[in-house]
Amino acid sequence: MARWNDQESAGSGMFLLGALAGALVGAGVALLMAPKSGAETRQELNSGLNTMRDAASRRYRDLADKATTLADKARTAAAERYNGGTTASVNDSFPATPGTGYQA
Repeated sequence: MARWNDQESAGSGMFLLGALAGALVGAGVALLMAPKSGAETRQELNSGLNTMRDAASRRYRDLADKATTLADKARTAAAERYNGGTTASVNDSFPATPGTGYQA
């Protein structure tokens, strides 16, 4: 029974590899057979890549902003739990006299 699953898994992997190779070859043939000049095709490809790069850059900035916001919220929540709900910073030092600091 295990042999059948291994063979099936290998077969589906080979199918996906073949489909990907076929798609790449098809795209290359389509570019070569297009009625546009090479310069026009390169310009369109460059434009498309620039658009994708800009979209990825915007998405990265959005995710970075969200991560920063979440990290700030987590840092504030941790500071409030650590300080017993006071507004003091996590970086505030302990009192010099032992036994007068934070009490759980």
